[in-house]
This record gives sequence, C-alpha cells and structure tokens, in this order.
Amino acid sequence: MTKAMGMPTHEMPAYAAWAGGRHGAPELLAAAERDGFLPESCSYHRVHMGLLANVRDGVPIREDMQLPIPDIMFTAPLCPEMAHLADSVHRRFGVPVVGMHCPTPYREADLARHTDWMERELREVVVPALEKVCGRPFDCERLREVLAQLKEMALIRNECWEFFKRKPSPWTLWDYIVSMGPFIILAGERGGVEYYRELKAELEERVEKGIPALSEEKYRVYWDALCMYGWFGVIARKLANLGINAICGRYPWEIFPRPWLIDTEKDPIRSMAELIGEIRRVYAGELYPEIVSELVEEYRIDGLIMFAFRTCKNWSMGQQDVMMEIERKLGIPGILLDADGIDPRYYSEAQIDTRFQALAEMMEGRKKLRMRG
Repeated sequence: MTKAMGMPTHEMPAYAAWAGGRHGAPELLAAAERDGFLPESCSYHRVHMGLLANVRDGVPIREDMQLPIPDIMFTAPLCPEMAHLADSVHRRFGVPVVGMHCPTPYREADLARHTDWMERELREVVVPALEKVCGRPFDCERLREVLAQLKEMALIRNECWEFFKRKPSPWTLWDYIVSMGPFIILAGERGGVEYYRELKAELEERVEKGIPALSEEKYRVYWDALCMYGWFGVIARKLANLGINAICGRYPWEIFPRPWLIDTEKDPIRSMAELIGEIRRVYAGELYPEIVSELVEEYRIDGLIMFAFRTCKNWSMGQQDVMMEIERKLGIPGILLDADGIDPRYYSEAQIDTRFQALAEMMEGRKKLRMRG
C-alpha cells in the first residue's frame, strides 16, 4: 500500500533480522532495557525501541544500523507484540500510528468473513491515512502494478521451491531465507523479479551439473517458526556437518504471498485483503498441524526442528503438541530448541549441539527400522 504511494518504507521484522544477522542487536537491546523495557519482551520490539531511544538521545549508532524516527507507522499486527510496538512508538516518540486489526482464523471457514473485515479496514482506515500523509488521492492503478510485479515474483519463487523436492536438494532452506530479503525489500519492483529469475537459473545450472547443496544429504528436516538470525551461519554449518539439510518451514512457506490470490483484473484493495487473510492461516489453531503434515509429506522430511523463539510466544504456541502429533501420525521425530532469534542471552551452544545430535540419532534409528521393513 505504501509503495503504491511512493513512500520509502521500513519493514519491522526485516530490520530486526538485519540487526541480528549483522550482530548489531546486542547494543540496541541494551539501550531498550536502559529505557525501561523488560528483557523477556519481544526482542524484535526491543531492538527497535533501543534504536529509537539512541536516536532521540543522540547516542552514536553503527552506520549499518541507522534508521531515522519515522513520520508515520502503519501496523497490521500478526502478533500482539506488533501492536505493543506501535503503541510504544506512539507514546514515547510521538509518531502517528495507523493500525488495522487482522483476526486470526481458527478454521478455514473463518477466512471469508475475516477478509471482508480487513477489506473494510483498508478502505476506511489505511487509504484515508495514506491520502492525508501524501496529500493526494490513493493510487489504485499503481497498487495494481505493484501487485502484478509481486505476483510475477511469487510465481518464480514457487518454481524455485520445486527444486527442494529433489533429493539431494541443490539448495537449503537457509539459501531460501536469504532470498526472502529481496522478496520483502523489492516487492513490487522489477529488481525483485530479476533477482528470482537469476536464482532460478542458478538452481537449474546446479541440477544440470549435479551440484547438491550438501556434500552428503543424509537427512531432510522441517524448521518451524522464525530463523535464528543472530547465528544464521552457525546453525547452517552445524546441521551440514551432520548431513542434515533444512528444506522447508512454516514461516518461510506460509507467511509470504500466494500468487493465485492476486488477480490484477479485479479490485487491488480486495486482493490485498485476501493476501493478508491467507498469511494469517499460519497461526490458525486447526490448520497448523495440517500445514506441517502437508510439508512433511510433500518434501519427504525425516525430522522436525521446532524453534521455540524465547521472546515470541505467538510463534512458539502449540509447537510441542504439533511435534507429538506428527510423530504419532507420520512417525517423524522432532526436537524443540529453546533460544531467541537475535538476543544472545538466550542462546546456548551446548543445547544446540546436543539436540541436533539427538535428532540425527533418532532419524538414523528410524531409517534403519524402515530398511528392516
């Protein structure tokens, strides 16, 4: 919506992932806690509040971590903490906030009425706010163009996902997560389409030349929830050393646009509402185990890694139950990792090593049982 109006836009989770991956998060988290935020609260929330507090107080900030205090904040909370962040930004820094409520569906039947509700919010709340800030009418035709580019990107991305079905796979989930950056930052731009075309061409070349992602792919695993961006390379290497290839996951698969929902011939605001509604499926109570089961079977998964994001309870909710259900239903073992995406105080290397090794042993044991018939 903001791109349709030509507004430079910062995306909250993208910056938190950037700060974690660039090891710039600790000093910003410390700044937030000096400003009164609890260390148990969302680390994505705290990293932003620390950044803004340092900007307000004139504290030097690493150049690659710098962002200005925004002129306006739009929020469509996927979790309660996003609403809390918006409230904090408004109360502490006087930034105007425009919010919309995105209900969580608990069953498939909820999606239609939720979509109707969000369409009204877009028309009656978001569009008028954009028009007021920009001083001109909302550009529906530009939104249609942005959605057309987004659809083209998503179609190519889905073609890239097909390469994960090859065994061994020519790429890893970590490769795909890196490619989510252009999907977020360049959504609706030609540069994003070109990026995914080059990615697909590289994957085709790797298949043609017989180049796998790992020298030996012994096991294929599903990763649940967000990524541990503060230890991205560390996690990837630890798994690779055990012959474990992370293939798919609920967050990278389910939370990004479905191209078949984008119809450039119909009202683009309705399309936006449908896209948001579909994203909310990832949190749905009845749909969560179905999503995981489908991914496990489609991508021939051997094990589950359920990342219990310490300061993001919304993503962690139900993981233990789903892991047990998948093992009961499909015989696929899993482990639970207790850590955080960007806060180093919640990271234990010993825990990671022990549980990865345990998962490898369980998957090997299941493999031998299957071979015996």
